[in-house]
This record gives sequence, C-alpha cells and structure tokens, in this order.
Amino acid sequence: MAASKKIKSLQFDNKLPIGIEIIPVNKRYIEESLHLTTPHRASFYCVLWVIDGMPTHLIDFVPITISPDSFLFVAKDRIQFFDQTTSFKSKVLLFTDASLGENPQFLFRTPLFTTFDSSKHCILKASSQLKEYWHMIERECTTPGDKHQPLLLKNHLSNFLLQAERELHAGLPPEDGTSPHQEIFYQFRTLLETHFRKQAPVTFYANQLNISGKVLAHATEKLSGKTPKQLINERVLLEAKRLLIYEKEAGKNIGYTLGFLDPTNFAKFFRKHTGETPANFRKHHYPGKGQ
Repeated sequence: MAASKKIKSLQFDNKLPIGIEIIPVNKRYIEESLHLTTPHRASFYCVLWVIDGMPTHLIDFVPITISPDSFLFVAKDRIQFFDQTTSFKSKVLLFTDASLGENPQFLFRTPLFTTFDSSKHCILKASSQLKEYWHMIERECTTPGDKHQPLLLKNHLSNFLLQAERELHAGLPPEDGTSPHQEIFYQFRTLLETHFRKQAPVTFYANQLNISGKVLAHATEKLSGKTPKQLINERVLLEAKRLLIYEKEAGKNIGYTLGFLDPTNFAKFFRKHTGETPANFRKHHYPGKGQ
C-alpha cells in the first residue's frame, strides 16, 4: 500500500502494511488542518470516538450529534464535515477494506456501517470492553513492526467490530441467520452501487436478481419502508450532492455522469427532490465554489 496517501480530509499516513491508523482530532486540529475546514470525501472507514464534548458531525449532509464517550461509525466514501464551532476531544480510527483481510463482506453487511435507512448512522456508548479493544489497536499501531503485527492488527480490529455489533444487537430478539428479504436487499444494494449511474429501471434490477419486481419491492419495503424506485432515486440524488460538493464539474456534466442525457432533466430531478437547483445547492453547502 502507498506509504503516504493524503485524502481530502484527514492525513491518513497509512504507514502500517494493512492500512489502520488512529489519530487525535479536536477543534484546534481541525482549525489548523486546511482539508478539514471544508466538506470532504473519505475513501476509508472511520470510527470517531468522542471522548469529551458534544460535536455535531455532518455525514452526507445529515447532522449527527454525538454524546460524550460514544463511538460513531462512518462507512467509506461518505461526505463528511467536522464541527468547527464546538470544543471537543476525540480520536478517529481509520481503516480500509483490506484491513480485515479475507472478510471484506463483513464491512458491507454489518449494521455498524450499513443501515436500511441511509440517513441513519450507528452510535454506540463507549463500553469498557470496546475501549479495551480500541486501546489494543492503538498500542499495536505504535509498536515497532514485525512479522506478527499485520495479523495482530486484523484480529484486534475484528474483535473491536464484532464486539460493537454484539452490543448493537444487545436486547434485540436473536437472529436466525439472514432472512430471504435481507439477502435480496443486500444483493439489490450491491447492484445499485454498480449500476445507479445508468438510470436503469426497477425491472433491470429484478431481472439481474432473477426475481419479479413485486418480490423486490416487497423486500425493500419490508426492510426500509421504501420502494426500489425510491431507493434508486435516493442513491442518484446522494451521488449528485456528493459530486456537486466534491468535484469542480459543472452541473450539466454531473448530470451526464449520472446518466441524464439532457441537462434539463437532471436539473428538474434535483430540484424536485431537494427544492433547489444544483447551483444553489453547491453555493449553499460550499460557499465560494463556482458552478
């Protein structure tokens, strides 16, 4: 892996061979870090441990207020914006898909990073056991490397995430494996991530899954309360917002990227779902960034 990879957000030095790092983040750190004073897209997973204070973290344009001594789990590729108005003390655990070795599907399916409602994010109170696993990762990150370090870090990270998922499920009825509806939903979401830029209809996804549109709709409505078409539109809209903030492309070019052959259709779609034009959205969320 690259020895130094600067993301438009955090400085992920990526010095360790499997891409795991813990860095301290507070209000002063943010103020002194140019890339943290604007919205940014992180291509790695983040776990934010708020030790003191109650900051509001913006994820994909949704404000999330985090209580003291809590963990916030953020999936990769999210647009994030750190609180610059509140004093707080925190640490951020950064890791990549490769960090779990042969089990990357865990990150895609775990409710820690993936919920059936894309506007919701997992927050857990920092239990003593989670803190213990965190500190084990932290200590290993600062230990001189040897042949055992990659496997130890993978194990510590896996234990931390598995314990977090256990605590998330605590008090809920025991699950008896993955339901057919969940499996359909996971497969649909995987396809959606690959094909949402094509403006493909619901029938395309149903055919790819070898099921009827009715079965697909039943699965998505049962788990998310939304139709497949609503989920497709939400994914396209979210990517449009991300690109308007993260890229310098004109709105019409972003429309082409998302499968709209006519720029006016993209503008109408965006305004219908947000109440504002792409240009106004960009100015509102990122003052100074031109059309």
